Amino acid sequence: MTVHVERGGDSGPTVLLLHGSGATGAVWAPVLDRLDGLRRLTVDLPGHGRSGWLPSYHHRDYATAVADAVGDTEIDLVVGHSLGALVALTLADSTAVGAVAAIAMKVRWTPEQLTRRAATADRPQRTLRDRDDALRLFAKISGLPEDSPGLATGIRQTADGYCLAADPHLTADPPATEDELAAVMSRVTVPVRLACGEADPGIDPADMAAVLGRDVEVIAGAGHHPHLDDPARVAALITTAARG
Repeated sequence: MTVHVERGGDSGPTVLLLHGSGATGAVWAPVLDRLDGLRRLTVDLPGHGRSGWLPSYHHRDYATAVADAVGDTEIDLVVGHSLGALVALTLADSTAVGAVAAIAMKVRWTPEQLTRRAATADRPQRTLRDRDDALRLFAKISGLPEDSPGLATGIRQTADGYCLAADPHLTADPPATEDELAAVMSRVTVPVRLACGEADPGIDPADMAAVLGRDVEVIAGAGHHPHLDDPARVAALITTAARG
């Protein structure tokens, strides 16, 4: 199973950036442009974009695949958004990384949300005849602007048209429970910074703080995608965290 990895920068601390569910590493482009003096690794998580698919998508499956992909590269900071934040914390729990920045991580789910989430894994994959329609669908899911060149990373061509590149069974595995998250955090010994957007409709900073046991930096005016809504602020957060 191949994990797509892109590398940039030739000096400074090394930062590994992990995107959220359904997205690809392309969502970090606005932030990467502002990370001077840092080495950067961006990946497409397994089951997403240009990476291969897994039989199951437990957070430890993601972390194992990413760790194998980066190999012996020394990681000073893992930055994760949403699903990527959970994978980042899991990496810190199981491999040697210097620090973690977890952005917009959902830690509490209602029964209704869990039911809807599981149901999406059973739906047939949607195929669109028009490539532009597929690109617009990926833009809606990833948060990328509809004119972003990165949209092409999130779709693939089929015999009948175009569909999302992500494995439709990504949500078959349930998300980590509050107890599981608290247990992971209790074992992580490296510095952890938490952040979320002020206007994120699905993430409550108070929930993040309560479950993960850390203060949460609230990014004013940002929604669920602070790296796209305020890339300068997120780049500053990353640079500070990477340099300790």
